[in-house]
This record gives sequence, C-alpha cells and structure tokens, in this order.
Amino acid sequence: MSMAVIEARPVRSDAPYVLQGDGKTYQLDRNAFQAAMEAAKEASDTSRTIGTGEAARILGVSRKTVQRMLDANAIPYRRNGEGGNRMMRQADVISYAETMRSDRRAALDDLRDQAEDMGLYDMPDAGQEG
Repeated sequence: MSMAVIEARPVRSDAPYVLQGDGKTYQLDRNAFQAAMEAAKEASDTSRTIGTGEAARILGVSRKTVQRMLDANAIPYRRNGEGGNRMMRQADVISYAETMRSDRRAALDDLRDQAEDMGLYDMPDAGQEG
C-alpha cells in the first residue's frame, strides 16, 4: 500500500479539513482531500469484515464448521455486541484457507512418499492376476 504525503495548513471553516488525534485541524486542498479519501478507502478494503456464512463460502465448508473453527480459535473474530454475530476479517479467512490448502498438499505429498517407500506403487492392481 502506498502512502501519499499530505501537506497540512491551518483550517478555514468553509473548507475540507482533517482532524488529528492531538486535536489540531488542517485544511486540505482538493488533491490532498482526494488522497486522504483514497487512503481511507484502501484501509477499509483490507480490513473488510465478514460473517460466518461468507467465511463458509470462501472456505468451502458449512457455516457450522466455521463456527467450530472459531470456537477452536483457528481464525480471529469479534462479536457484534454481547452474544451477537461473529465477524472476522476477510483477509484472515483467506489466509486460513491458503494455510489449509498448503497443509493438505503437504500431507498428500507425505502420504505419496510413504506409499512409494513401501513399494505400493509396484503392486499389481487388485483385478489383475500376478
């Protein structure tokens, strides 16, 4: 993500402005305002939150399975209000899906290597006579 430098000046009451955490306000010209809006949009896109239904779709599992994953702390989440819906960052769900695929691929590679070491690929098919 690229960050644009925004030149800040004391604010006029009839112009767009930014308010810093320390309480100082700065007027923005049109370009600086547009850059600030784009930066805010980029920040919100990367932290998009989703519910268990959309997470289930991304992961290719049921909503109940996602709930079990959350109960096991496999994916970080927060609740909307006390006892409300569980919400998670879309980026965390996608990262978990990629990790699942990678782990699955590694496990299959390991099984294939074990089968080869045991000579299972050299055995005749069950329907064939040796």
